[in-house]
Amino acid sequence: MKLLAYSTSDPAGVNIAGHLRPLLPFSPCEFRSVSASSYGDCCLIGLPGPLIRLEMEPSGIEWLLCLSMHKSESGRACLTAHTPGNPTGKAEFGGAPGKVGISNARLQSALIRELVKSKSLMGLSIDVSVEATHHGPTELGFPVTFVEIGSDSSSWEDPLLGGAVARAVAASIWDNASAAPADVALAVGGGHYPEKFTNLMASGQYDIGHIIPKYAMTANPDPEMFRRCLERTQGGCSCIIVDWKGTPSAAKDSLRSLSASSGVELVRV
Repeated sequence: MKLLAYSTSDPAGVNIAGHLRPLLPFSPCEFRSVSASSYGDCCLIGLPGPLIRLEMEPSGIEWLLCLSMHKSESGRACLTAHTPGNPTGKAEFGGAPGKVGISNARLQSALIRELVKSKSLMGLSIDVSVEATHHGPTELGFPVTFVEIGSDSSSWEDPLLGGAVARAVAASIWDNASAAPADVALAVGGGHYPEKFTNLMASGQYDIGHIIPKYAMTANPDPEMFRRCLERTQGGCSCIIVDWKGTPSAAKDSLRSLSASSGVELVRV
Protein backbone atom coordinates (compact mmCIF):
# COMPACT_ATOMS: atom_id res chain seq x y z
CA MET A 1 0.00 0.00 0.00
CA LYS A 2 1.12 3.53 -0.83
CA LEU A 3 0.23 5.74 2.12
CA LEU A 4 -0.51 9.46 1.83
CA ALA A 5 -0.70 11.00 5.29
CA TYR A 6 -1.22 14.42 6.81
CA SER A 7 -1.55 15.71 10.34
CA THR A 8 -5.05 16.91 11.16
CA SER A 9 -3.45 19.81 13.07
CA ASP A 10 -1.33 20.89 10.08
CA PRO A 11 -3.14 23.52 7.93
CA ALA A 12 -0.93 22.86 4.89
CA GLY A 13 -1.50 19.10 5.07
CA VAL A 14 -5.25 19.62 5.43
CA ASN A 15 -5.16 22.05 2.49
CA ILE A 16 -3.30 19.63 0.20
CA ALA A 17 -5.49 16.67 1.17
CA GLY A 18 -8.64 18.71 0.59
CA HIS A 19 -7.55 19.50 -2.96
CA LEU A 20 -6.33 15.96 -3.62
CA ARG A 21 -9.67 14.27 -2.89
CA PRO A 22 -11.50 15.81 -5.89
CA LEU A 23 -8.63 14.90 -8.23
CA LEU A 24 -8.83 11.15 -7.59
CA PRO A 25 -11.96 9.00 -7.08
CA PHE A 26 -11.28 8.04 -3.47
CA SER A 27 -13.63 5.73 -1.59
CA PRO A 28 -14.10 5.52 2.20
CA CYS A 29 -12.03 2.83 3.91
CA GLU A 30 -10.28 2.03 7.17
CA PHE A 31 -6.56 1.94 7.77
CA ARG A 32 -5.71 0.11 10.98
CA SER A 33 -9.09 1.02 12.50
CA VAL A 34 -8.82 4.68 11.47
CA SER A 35 -11.18 6.23 8.88
CA ALA A 36 -9.37 6.90 5.61
CA SER A 37 -9.89 7.07 1.83
CA SER A 38 -8.56 4.70 -0.81
CA TYR A 39 -7.98 4.73 -4.54
CA GLY A 40 -6.28 1.76 -6.13
CA ASP A 41 -3.34 0.87 -3.92
CA CYS A 42 -3.20 4.35 -2.38
CA CYS A 43 -4.61 5.29 1.00
CA LEU A 44 -5.13 8.89 2.17
CA ILE A 45 -5.31 9.35 5.94
CA GLY A 46 -5.34 12.17 8.47
CA LEU A 47 -3.42 11.41 11.67
CA PRO A 48 -3.22 13.24 14.99
CA GLY A 49 0.10 14.64 16.10
CA PRO A 50 3.19 15.74 14.17
CA LEU A 51 4.36 13.52 11.32
CA ILE A 52 8.02 14.25 12.16
CA ARG A 53 7.56 12.03 15.24
CA LEU A 54 5.47 9.36 13.55
CA GLU A 55 5.81 5.74 14.65
CA MET A 56 4.14 3.05 12.54
CA GLU A 57 4.36 -0.70 12.02
CA PRO A 58 5.72 -1.29 8.48
CA SER A 59 3.63 -4.32 7.52
CA GLY A 60 1.91 -3.81 4.16
CA ILE A 61 3.25 -0.29 3.51
CA GLU A 62 5.24 0.24 0.29
CA TRP A 63 6.06 3.87 1.02
CA LEU A 64 4.76 6.94 2.86
CA LEU A 65 4.26 10.42 1.43
CA CYS A 66 3.71 13.11 4.08
CA LEU A 67 1.64 16.17 3.07
CA SER A 68 3.01 18.90 5.28
CA MET A 69 3.80 22.51 6.12
CA HIS A 70 7.28 23.95 5.72
CA LYS A 71 8.74 26.53 8.09
CA SER A 72 11.69 28.80 7.46
CA GLU A 73 13.18 31.91 9.02
CA SER A 74 12.67 33.83 5.78
CA GLY A 75 8.94 33.10 5.72
CA ARG A 76 9.08 32.95 1.93
CA ALA A 77 6.41 31.13 -0.03
CA CYS A 78 7.77 27.92 -1.53
CA LEU A 79 6.94 24.36 -2.55
CA THR A 80 9.44 21.74 -1.45
CA ALA A 81 10.14 18.02 -1.16
CA HIS A 82 12.72 16.16 0.89
CA THR A 83 13.68 12.97 2.71
CA PRO A 84 13.76 12.89 6.53
CA GLY A 85 16.97 12.32 8.46
CA ASN A 86 19.41 13.88 10.93
CA PRO A 87 22.84 13.96 9.24
CA THR A 88 24.06 16.75 11.57
CA GLY A 89 24.04 14.32 14.49
CA LYS A 90 21.31 16.27 16.30
CA ALA A 91 17.62 15.37 16.52
CA GLU A 92 15.81 18.53 17.55
CA PHE A 93 12.79 17.82 15.35
CA GLY A 94 12.07 14.10 15.58
CA GLY A 95 13.96 10.97 14.65
CA ALA A 96 17.24 9.73 16.10
CA PRO A 97 20.59 11.60 16.11
CA GLY A 98 22.81 10.67 13.18
CA LYS A 99 20.13 8.46 11.60
CA VAL A 100 18.36 8.90 8.27
CA GLY A 101 15.11 7.56 6.89
CA ILE A 102 14.83 5.34 3.84
CA SER A 103 14.76 7.63 0.80
CA ASN A 104 12.37 7.18 -2.11
CA ALA A 105 14.47 8.97 -4.73
CA ARG A 106 12.08 8.15 -7.59
CA LEU A 107 9.04 9.65 -5.87
CA GLN A 108 10.94 12.64 -4.49
CA SER A 109 12.29 13.53 -7.92
CA ALA A 110 8.92 13.01 -9.62
CA LEU A 111 7.41 15.42 -7.10
CA ILE A 112 9.99 18.10 -7.90
CA ARG A 113 9.32 17.72 -11.62
CA GLU A 114 5.56 17.87 -11.11
CA LEU A 115 5.78 20.83 -8.72
CA VAL A 116 7.69 22.73 -11.42
CA LYS A 117 4.95 21.81 -13.91
CA SER A 118 2.22 22.91 -11.49
CA LYS A 119 3.98 26.24 -10.96
CA SER A 120 4.10 26.81 -14.71
CA LEU A 121 0.58 25.60 -15.51
CA MET A 122 -0.96 27.70 -12.74
CA GLY A 123 1.19 30.77 -13.37
CA LEU A 124 2.49 30.84 -9.81
CA SER A 125 5.32 33.13 -8.75
CA ILE A 126 6.87 30.84 -6.17
CA ASP A 127 10.10 28.94 -5.56
CA VAL A 128 10.21 25.17 -6.05
CA SER A 129 13.13 23.39 -4.40
CA VAL A 130 14.32 20.08 -3.09
CA GLU A 131 15.59 20.40 0.47
CA ALA A 132 18.53 18.79 2.18
CA THR A 133 17.78 15.77 4.34
CA HIS A 134 16.43 16.95 7.72
CA HIS A 135 14.15 16.18 10.71
CA GLY A 136 12.30 12.95 11.59
CA PRO A 137 11.03 10.33 11.40
CA THR A 138 14.16 8.24 10.83
CA GLU A 139 13.31 4.79 12.16
CA LEU A 140 10.36 3.72 10.02
CA GLY A 141 10.81 0.49 8.07
CA PHE A 142 9.69 1.91 4.72
CA PRO A 143 10.63 4.88 2.50
CA VAL A 144 9.35 8.30 3.60
CA THR A 145 9.06 11.51 1.59
CA PHE A 146 7.75 14.94 2.57
CA VAL A 147 6.08 17.36 0.17
CA GLU A 148 5.49 20.76 1.70
CA ILE A 149 4.01 24.24 1.41
CA GLY A 150 6.01 27.06 2.99
CA SER A 151 6.42 29.07 4.93
CA ASP A 152 3.66 30.86 6.91
CA SER A 153 -0.07 30.56 7.57
CA SER A 154 -1.06 32.58 4.52
CA SER A 155 0.80 30.12 2.29
CA TRP A 156 -0.19 26.99 4.21
CA GLU A 157 -3.88 27.83 3.74
CA ASP A 158 -3.64 29.25 0.21
CA PRO A 159 -6.02 27.24 -2.01
CA LEU A 160 -3.87 27.84 -5.10
CA LEU A 161 -0.82 26.35 -3.42
CA GLY A 162 -2.83 23.47 -1.98
CA GLY A 163 -4.15 22.76 -5.46
CA ALA A 164 -0.68 22.98 -7.01
CA VAL A 165 0.79 20.44 -4.60
CA ALA A 166 -2.26 18.16 -4.89
CA ARG A 167 -1.88 18.12 -8.67
CA ALA A 168 1.81 17.24 -8.33
CA VAL A 169 1.04 14.45 -5.87
CA ALA A 170 -1.68 12.96 -8.09
CA ALA A 171 0.73 12.96 -11.04
CA SER A 172 3.63 11.46 -9.07
CA ILE A 173 2.24 8.58 -7.07
CA TRP A 174 2.28 6.04 -9.87
CA ASP A 175 5.46 5.04 -11.68
CA ASN A 176 5.52 5.92 -15.35
CA ALA A 177 6.60 2.62 -16.86
CA SER A 178 7.06 4.19 -20.29
CA ALA A 179 9.67 6.65 -19.05
CA ALA A 180 13.33 5.63 -19.03
CA PRO A 181 14.45 5.64 -15.38
CA ALA A 182 17.09 8.19 -14.45
CA ASP A 183 20.21 7.32 -12.47
CA VAL A 184 19.54 7.30 -8.73
CA ALA A 185 21.99 9.42 -6.77
CA LEU A 186 23.08 10.57 -3.35
CA ALA A 187 23.83 14.30 -3.45
CA VAL A 188 26.44 16.04 -1.31
CA GLY A 189 27.31 19.68 -0.69
CA GLY A 190 25.73 23.07 -1.13
CA GLY A 191 23.08 24.69 1.00
CA HIS A 192 19.74 23.65 2.42
CA TYR A 193 17.91 24.62 -0.78
CA PRO A 194 20.42 23.30 -3.35
CA GLU A 195 19.62 24.87 -6.70
CA LYS A 196 22.05 22.63 -8.60
CA PHE A 197 20.40 19.46 -7.37
CA THR A 198 16.88 20.84 -7.87
CA ASN A 199 17.73 21.60 -11.50
CA LEU A 200 19.20 18.13 -12.08
CA MET A 201 16.04 16.53 -10.73
CA ALA A 202 13.71 18.86 -12.63
CA SER A 203 15.51 18.05 -15.89
CA GLY A 204 15.02 14.32 -15.35
CA GLN A 205 18.75 13.68 -15.59
CA TYR A 206 18.96 12.22 -12.08
CA ASP A 207 16.62 10.93 -9.39
CA ILE A 208 18.14 12.20 -6.17
CA GLY A 209 17.39 10.82 -2.71
CA HIS A 210 19.33 11.93 0.34
CA ILE A 211 21.06 15.32 0.18
CA ILE A 212 23.84 16.00 2.70
CA PRO A 213 24.48 19.79 2.84
CA LYS A 214 27.73 21.54 3.68
CA TYR A 215 26.51 22.59 7.13
CA ALA A 216 25.93 18.95 8.11
CA MET A 217 29.48 18.03 7.21
CA THR A 218 30.86 20.97 9.17
CA ALA A 219 28.73 20.24 12.22
CA ASN A 220 29.22 16.48 12.19
CA PRO A 221 32.02 15.32 9.86
CA ASP A 222 31.07 11.64 9.98
CA PRO A 223 32.39 9.83 6.86
CA GLU A 224 30.09 6.89 7.58
CA MET A 225 27.07 9.14 7.01
CA PHE A 226 27.67 8.97 3.25
CA ARG A 227 27.65 5.17 3.28
CA ARG A 228 24.58 5.17 5.52
CA CYS A 229 22.70 7.36 3.04
CA LEU A 230 23.65 5.10 0.13
CA GLU A 231 22.36 2.10 2.04
CA ARG A 232 19.18 3.92 3.09
CA THR A 233 18.11 4.71 -0.47
CA GLN A 234 15.43 2.47 -1.95
CA GLY A 235 16.97 0.42 -4.77
CA GLY A 236 20.46 1.77 -4.08
CA CYS A 237 22.44 4.52 -5.81
CA SER A 238 24.47 4.34 -9.00
CA CYS A 239 26.32 7.60 -8.33
CA ILE A 240 27.19 10.30 -5.82
CA ILE A 241 26.74 13.84 -7.13
CA VAL A 242 28.98 16.35 -5.37
CA ASP A 243 28.74 20.12 -5.39
CA TRP A 244 32.52 20.31 -5.44
CA LYS A 245 32.88 23.95 -4.40
CA GLY A 246 30.25 23.49 -1.71
CA THR A 247 31.90 20.48 -0.02
CA PRO A 248 34.69 20.55 2.61
CA SER A 249 38.05 19.01 1.63
CA ALA A 250 37.90 16.28 4.29
CA ALA A 251 34.52 15.19 2.98
CA LYS A 252 35.88 15.04 -0.57
CA ASP A 253 38.58 12.63 0.60
CA SER A 254 35.95 10.43 2.27
CA LEU A 255 33.81 10.47 -0.85
CA ARG A 256 36.73 9.46 -3.08
CA SER A 257 37.44 6.54 -0.77
CA LEU A 258 33.78 5.51 -0.66
CA SER A 259 33.51 5.68 -4.45
CA ALA A 260 36.58 3.46 -4.85
CA SER A 261 35.44 0.88 -2.29
CA SER A 262 31.79 0.73 -3.35
CA GLY A 263 32.10 1.15 -7.11
CA VAL A 264 29.59 4.01 -7.02
CA GLU A 265 30.55 6.70 -9.52
CA LEU A 266 31.55 10.15 -8.23
CA VAL A 267 30.07 13.00 -10.30
CA ARG A 268 31.27 16.56 -9.78
CA VAL A 269 28.94 19.48 -10.46
